[in-house]
Amino acid sequence: MDTSAEIKKALIEALGIAPNLAITATVVSVENDTCTVRLLSELVLSDVRLKATISEDDDDHFLIVPKLDSEVILMSQTGTLSGLIVLKVDAVESIRYKKGDFEFVVDGTTGKVTLKKSGANFGALVSDLIKEISNAIILTPAGPGQIAASTKAKLTALDTKFKTLLNSN
Repeated sequence: MDTSAEIKKALIEALGIAPNLAITATVVSVENDTCTVRLLSELVLSDVRLKATISEDDDDHFLIVPKLDSEVILMSQTGTLSGLIVLKVDAVESIRYKKGDFEFVVDGTTGKVTLKKSGANFGALVSDLIKEISNAIILTPAGPGQIAASTKAKLTALDTKFKTLLNSN
């Protein structure tokens, strides 16, 4: 073996590199943080990871969920089919980020964003704020008054627009 081949072999062993080729597959289904894919050879493989590691601790993760029937690129962390992980997604169904009690979700199906922290949902808070403003009682020298009906209609329209963007569940 020549010197460059020996150096390459020594580096591979020292760094723990297991060279493998990228695999193209089609998403058949998604199950939490794994998916089932169909290879070009029609072989169906389940438990393909959508994130680098699968752990019981679900309080800290970033997940890109592919659309069904879309193409993904896979590689194996272990050099075996049981170590497959999705590296690239052609079409995204949703993006999820969670860190402790903070959660951010972009849902491609509904077209809405969810932003939560400690049980408080941003979409619900905006809706509650608009509702409180609409029902506000205004103290005037002539006595208590209410928001004008035309202003209430505008606030209701604003609430409807927010609900098209923000998930309030």
